[in-house]
Amino acid sequence: MSDEVMIRVDRVSKKYCRDLKRSLRYGLYDLADELLLKRKTEVKLRHHEFWALRNLSFELNQGESLGVIGVNGSGKTTLLKMLQGLIKPSRGSITVRGHVGALISLGAGFQPILSGRENIYINASILGISKQTVDRKLSDIIDFADIGDFIDAPVRSYSSGMKMRLGFSVATNLVEPDVLLIDEVLAAGDMAFKYKCMQRMKEIMDSGTTVVFVSHSIRQVEQLCQRTLLLNKGTVEDLGPTQRVCQKYYELVNQKTLTKEITDSSKKPFKGLEGQHANPNIFEIAKIELLNTLREPQEQFYVFETVVIRLHFVAHQLIRKLIAGFQITTVDGVCISAFSSESQDIHPDYLGSGYVDCVIPKPPMREGAYLIGCAIWDSGGGKLFTSTRLAELSVIPDQTSRQEAGSGTGLVYIPVSWHFSPIQNPW
Repeated sequence: MSDEVMIRVDRVSKKYCRDLKRSLRYGLYDLADELLLKRKTEVKLRHHEFWALRNLSFELNQGESLGVIGVNGSGKTTLLKMLQGLIKPSRGSITVRGHVGALISLGAGFQPILSGRENIYINASILGISKQTVDRKLSDIIDFADIGDFIDAPVRSYSSGMKMRLGFSVATNLVEPDVLLIDEVLAAGDMAFKYKCMQRMKEIMDSGTTVVFVSHSIRQVEQLCQRTLLLNKGTVEDLGPTQRVCQKYYELVNQKTLTKEITDSSKKPFKGLEGQHANPNIFEIAKIELLNTLREPQEQFYVFETVVIRLHFVAHQLIRKLIAGFQITTVDGVCISAFSSESQDIHPDYLGSGYVDCVIPKPPMREGAYLIGCAIWDSGGGKLFTSTRLAELSVIPDQTSRQEAGSGTGLVYIPVSWHFSPIQNPW
């Protein structure tokens, strides 16, 4: 890996205005100041303004990969736009060396009335790539997209997944950037194509490309990135080795969702779990695993595929009776379901390690990413133990689940049946 710095972000802050008219007026004022070469030693907030990012600094060398994570509204997209050069920082400076490529909103620029093949050439011309180069790489682009005869059909007939396939293939086969910015492009698509995309991303990184990867999928960040930046309300919560920062992210989300839901007296998702939080030196929740019915670890589950949640714990002092509870939320903290066990007399004088399995048969969640948090209650000693780490559940669709679930929208599939009675003629 080269020591050449490809991205340098130095004390960068960005502010926005909540009011559109004021925002336009402030923009004109700032533009006038720039034209008159007026330099401001300090940037202050004006009426209706807020900081989207504040005092952010980091460097990224050639060949390094940086994950950027955080809940919605933390400033991830703002950072990516500034790295692209689409918006300017309010203060501080950003330096990006070499050619910059971006995998953002794949397929958004496709012309719907033209075929996929024609759109490949149009995208290439916009990027300044010659027709001869496209001719040479065309077969690789089509093979990777794997959309069959649809390559010569109008793009308006494509599904969203097909557009994403073609967009990803075009972006990664035609362009060889020095710096690559990625924003949630691996969130869609079937499991086989996601795997192919992950392999392609690893190839790009191994070639020496510097990568900034913004994602809500912590599993993908852990697989792809050497370092990770955790943003929280526009400020740096943590920056460092990926495993450590992802652990910090789980703690942050856990604090905002699971712990709040349990300890708030007005909302009790785990019925009967009230009490004081115990010292972790007494009881420790080691980890949460997601297993299939064979009790094998599994990263992704199909819709309606049985999930086994295994919670490993260590009792450092004597524990008498345990109640286990779990809560499933979206990555934004929306509660899907919360449930708890009956009081379990595990041992009269329990001390040591163990685990508890919770089997969820045919969970009806739609495809997407979810977080599973846990709580364990010592009903004998009156202590509540909560995890410091959440497990990430990735649900993907397959043909069988689509047929079984039928149509509909929302967070879960609701099994319904229909019956229309013929209208009776009153005459």
